[in-house]
This record gives sequence, structure tokens and C-alpha cells, in this order.
Amino acid sequence: METEIAREVLKLADLDQSARGEALKLDKSLPVWITDDGSPLADAVAGDLTGRGYKAEKISPDAAPAVPAALAALVVLAPAAKLDKKGFWNEGSELSLKKSFRLVRSAGPALRAAGRSGGACLLTVSRLDGAFGVAGLKSEQDPVFGGLAGLAKTAAREWPEVSCRALDAASGWTHTVSVARAVADELFFKGPAELGLSENGGKVVLLSGSERAAPGKFPLAKGDTVLITGGARGVTAEAAAALAAACGASLALVGRSPLPAAEEPWLAACSTDADIKKALISREPGMTPRTAGERCASILAAREIRAQLNRFEAAGSRAAYYSADIRDAAAVADTVARIRKDLGPVRGLVHGAGVLADKFILDKTDAQFDSVFDTKVTGLRNILSALDLAALKAVALYSSSTARFGRTGQCDYAMANEVLNKTARLLARRLPDCRVTSFNWGPWDGGMVNDGLKALFAKEGVGVIGLAEGGRFLADELASPDGPAEVVVVARPKAAAAPPAESGGAPLSRAFELPVSVAGCPFLRSHVINGRAVVPTAVMTEWLAHAALHGNPGLLFHGFDGLKVYKGVLLSDGEYRVSALAGKPVKENGLFFVKTELRGPSGELHAGARIALAASLPKAPAAAPDFPMKAYSRTPEKAYAEILFHGEDMRFIRSVAGVSETGIVLDAAAALPPASWMRGAPRDRWLADPAALDAAFQGLILWTFENSGACSLPNSAASYRQFARFPEKGARISARVTRSAEHACAADIDFTDEKGALVARLTGYEATVDAALNAAFRRKELSPTAG
Repeated sequence: METEIAREVLKLADLDQSARGEALKLDKSLPVWITDDGSPLADAVAGDLTGRGYKAEKISPDAAPAVPAALAALVVLAPAAKLDKKGFWNEGSELSLKKSFRLVRSAGPALRAAGRSGGACLLTVSRLDGAFGVAGLKSEQDPVFGGLAGLAKTAAREWPEVSCRALDAASGWTHTVSVARAVADELFFKGPAELGLSENGGKVVLLSGSERAAPGKFPLAKGDTVLITGGARGVTAEAAAALAAACGASLALVGRSPLPAAEEPWLAACSTDADIKKALISREPGMTPRTAGERCASILAAREIRAQLNRFEAAGSRAAYYSADIRDAAAVADTVARIRKDLGPVRGLVHGAGVLADKFILDKTDAQFDSVFDTKVTGLRNILSALDLAALKAVALYSSSTARFGRTGQCDYAMANEVLNKTARLLARRLPDCRVTSFNWGPWDGGMVNDGLKALFAKEGVGVIGLAEGGRFLADELASPDGPAEVVVVARPKAAAAPPAESGGAPLSRAFELPVSVAGCPFLRSHVINGRAVVPTAVMTEWLAHAALHGNPGLLFHGFDGLKVYKGVLLSDGEYRVSALAGKPVKENGLFFVKTELRGPSGELHAGARIALAASLPKAPAAAPDFPMKAYSRTPEKAYAEILFHGEDMRFIRSVAGVSETGIVLDAAAALPPASWMRGAPRDRWLADPAALDAAFQGLILWTFENSGACSLPNSAASYRQFARFPEKGARISARVTRSAEHACAADIDFTDEKGALVARLTGYEATVDAALNAAFRRKELSPTAG
């Protein structure tokens, strides 16, 4: 997937009532909890709801009552701000936000129970500017409680049965009764996800729009010292390299890794990790392979730090590395003093430190939350307290698109990065001569993103930001003199201006155009990943085959070569128009091959394959022999409930005959006619059978989960050949795994009829395997904005 960086800036817009969604009904027999914010507001909200007939109760986050079996609503109010002498938050604010997380975690099962029975609401309420900081934070407003929005947005992704929303009521709105009424009113709406409230009755939402950064003079000069947290490797190393290239700044890199010492001669002679491990074990015969691996990782990290420091020096910058835990205020103060002594006063700050500990809200421990949150938030507080803020010329805070959009398993990361976003807005107001930006980065190539996450992002239409590309973006944004205090930076697929030409020079032509929507294709409600409806690969294959036959009447569909899914078709509100393109047939070995593609309305490439057509279908070869199996431990019903994301209309597995390390065998139902799947179907009969194909892919999800604990998604297939129409009674599917690695799986798949005759064969099936998909698969209900 070819991508380009998109720069998006947040704007305010008046609430469109259509964004409200359907009204939410709460059970008046169930309790409603409102957290005590230390002001009259909590009592006022409780009183307003009591007057409406609800069992409203003010509770303390420090000593909440026993959680009931079901809870109609939880309203989390931000406590009154208490800032320090320098005008920043203290440890108390961070502790209050952590208590909010713990309360939501405790109340989660009760909220979900009520949601499944009828309706439930989680509402977080910050008291900033009535616009989540976009209108401009004032000096008395605590940015930490902007993190509540990250909690609500993450809960919305993990708990689809609960209406989870974030409000921001202007802190200057002092008429408690009217604030309470406005907050209480919002309990009975399902949208929007974020809503700002102000005293004049105004309601605003946040929108993001693409903008180009205006060029300008870089704010730092040669020799200016920049403090960079996050160490001297990976993403933050590219920030350092970009600053070195932009102005030759002096670089003070701070990380947790120990200061690397010069290597001993025996170690310097080892060039690969295998060489290092072998040498370590030979020098310490009792060392275990695991210990050797850990020591090797430390050695390679130290090498990378030394290499990066040499790289920065070669680019013309002074560079020094300091080992410190930025969560320790005393260690930060000491490090800043040493930097000032070694390199001079700090003129720039890049706060890039961060860790991940992905877990669902209900499963996340306090220690995991603290590790992620404190690195970002406590670390930033310690740094700002140690610096001379008036001397700063540029500040770049490394936030994340997770803060803007929420992401399953990352409530701590979303909350911490929302704090960074609000802090940037506060700093920009207080330091008018300093360029301040919080970068809501999408995933980086080489950041905390493995192959499985890359595949999931690709399905969502999100690429990864290249290291050098991201570094250049950082420098360009800091040079934009009037740029915003917060930008969203993601890699989006490049829109193709026109379909590419075939090797013979003839362009592909449009065979047909198909409007795709959840309303027009009801089966998509049963094919939802991470809250978004996704067109199945099996259905895209049908569309490609139909495109090939469109200009070749009289030929028969025989299969395809080189099927590749470049970008999943993910649906939001409304209609998405897909164009099916086909080239001229090319005759090879008695078959006719037609290049086909599926493209979106802006030319983006979703899928492609060479479709094989034949004048008559050849005789089928023999099916592959059986392989040893054992009984599968789950019924299909249990597999769909616990592992697979497929809803009622896409549950094609009738039974699992068996599973082993070699593969999986199952029986699948036949697909109903196309007209029962979608309005305006291109054909009245299927060319293959999307139920059988999708059941095969579902079976391999079960296989990868059984063998590695991780789910999988298809991304390509080398070849498919079909020798007869699929039987009306369904097919037996035998998937033999040919390769299995940590993040990949390959298989050959036979489809046979009830007599064992081969109907079709798929070879070279490739899937991406990653445990990160497990959480995405559990969010199998459409998001409110995706229906």
C-alpha cells in the first residue's frame, strides 16, 4: 500500500442534530452514579436526575460503594483544578485521573450488563474551555483532566453495548444548576462521541480537516540545545536526526537504557546476534539461552545508541546521551542540570518517551496503567518543572492518533496522550514566543508496531509513517510559524489518478460500478471488525470475477492468480462506490487471463487479481489425501462466541471435523443467492461460493488461534482453480498448513463435495497472524457512526 502523510487540524463546528443518533433509554430502577468533584456540581447533577425519577447517587472515587449487578449510568466529573506555583498540575491531578480509570474498570461489568438489557451510559465531564482546549486553555485550567476523553473514547471501542461519551463544560460557566441540567440531558443521547458545552447553550463538536503547513523559519539555531526523551533509538532518533539536519542543534538524548560503554575486543569482533549469543555462552558456560538473548538485546541496543550518536555528530551536531528515568523528579532535575553544564541552556524539548501495555479496560492492572501513563504524563511534569520555560524556542510533544480516535486495549495510552494534547495548548498560550505542537502520530514503521498491527492498520486504510519521512514532517511543522498547537499525523493511502496500464499498454476499463452500504448489503452487519463493517475478501473475489466476465461472454470462471488485498473496504455512514475494472484477455496455456482491480471513488486500490477464464472447465484432479487430526474442543457456536467476529449472516461453519498441527477440516453451508446478500447484485448466481471461501478463512482463524493463541486475517492467495459449481448442500473444506511463523500463516485448501470429489482448490493462501487482532475481533458490533 503506497501512502502519503496526511496533516489534519482540529476545528470546531456547531452540533448537527443528526449526529445525536437514536435516543437512549435508561432503566429507572437501576442506580446512576455521579462522582464527587468537590464542588456543588455533583449534587446538582444528582438532584436533576432524581427529579426526573432516576436513582441518582453521588459517590466518592476513593470509596465507591459495592458495584451492583447492573448500573444505568456512570458520570465521571473532573475535580476542581489545583495547580502548582509554576501553573502546572501536581501529582494529585494524576492520581485523580487514575482513580477515574479504576472506577470505570470496576463499574464496567455493571454498565455492560445494563447495556445488554436495554441501555447504559458512561459520561466523562472535563471542565476546560467548553471545546476540549481547542478554543484556548486559560492558566487556571488543569490539562490533566482532558485525559478523561481518552478514557471515554477507548471504552466506546471496547463496550459497544454502552453509550460512552466525553463532555467538556466550560470552566467559566459558573451557574451550577444550568451546567448540571446540560450534563444530565446528555445521558439520553448516543452521540456525538465528544461534545463541548458552554453557558450560552452552544454545543460544539470537533472535526479534523487536512491542511498544509505554511513554510517558515526554523525556530532553533545552530548550537541551541534540545532535550529529547525516549532514548537514542527508533522514532526519537529520527527526531534528533531531523533537528540536526535542520539547524545543527546540540542534542541531549535521555533514555532509560544505561550509558553505553566501549565494547571489549572479544565482543567487538561479534557482528551478528548469533555471534554475540555464542560468545556469551562460551565465556559463561552455565548461561541459559534466554539469558543470552536478553544480554544480546542489551548489547545491540547499546550499539545502536553509539551508532546514532556518531550519526548526529557526523551531521554537524554535538550529541550526548544521558541515562535517567524521567518518572523520577530528582533524576530529571539532576539530568537537566548536567545538560545545562555540558551543552548549555535547553532551548528545545522533544518529549518522545512512551511504552505500551495493551489490555482491555477490564483486564488492565494498576501497574500496567501506571507504567504507560507515568512515562508520558509524570515524565512531562518533571521535565517542565526542571526547565526554564521562558528560554524555550520549540516544544514537540509526541502524542498519538490513539488519543484522537481511541483504540481497543489502549485506554492508558489514549488518556496520557490527551493530557499531552491539552498541555500543548496550555503551553502555546503561556509561551507566545515558543513554537509548541503536540503530534498525534499514527503508527510509525519501526515504532511499537509489529507486522500484525501493520496488517490491521492496513485493513483500516492506515499505513505506517516512515522513519525519515516522520522526522522531516517534525522539522517542517516546527518551522510553520503560525501552526496549530495540535496536529493529527497519519499515513493515508495515495489516491491513484487513474488505473495503471497493463504490460501491453492498454488501460483497464470500468466493467461496472457498485454502490456499497450497510443498508444495501445487510450481510455486512455480520462482518464487523473493530466496530467497522468490512467487505469480505470472498465477496471482493466475486466482484473481480464478474468484472472479468463482463466483457467476455461465453467464457466460464475457472479461478484466479495473484489475488491481493491492498486496502480493505471499510464502511462508515452512507454509501461507498466501488468500481470494478478489467483489462483485455490474454491467452495462456489454453486459458484466458484478465487483469482486474477494485478501486474506490478516489481511485484507491482495494484488491486485484488475474482472473482465469475457460471455454469449458477442465477435469478436476484428485483431492489431497487426509491428514491426522484430533477432535476440536469447541462447537461452532462457541467458536463464533469466543474467537470469530462473524455475525449470524456470516456463520457458515456447520461443524469442525478435526484439527491438528497439520491443518483443519470443516463442513460449510452453501451461500444463499446473491439477491439475499445485497440489493442490485451484479449476478443472480454466484460464480464461486463466498460462503465456502469465507468459511475456509474462518477455519484458518480457528487454526491459528488453536496453535498460537492469535487470530489471523487473509491478505493474498497465489492461485485458485474451480472445476465445478459448488454443491447446494455445502462443501467440505480441508486446509493444510504449509508454513506457520509468529506473524504469518500459509495454507493450501481443498473444497470437496459429499462424495469427496474436488470442486475447487486454493493454493498459496497467506494470512497475517497477530494476537492484536483478538481484541479487534471482539468488537463485532457496528459503531454508532458506522451503521
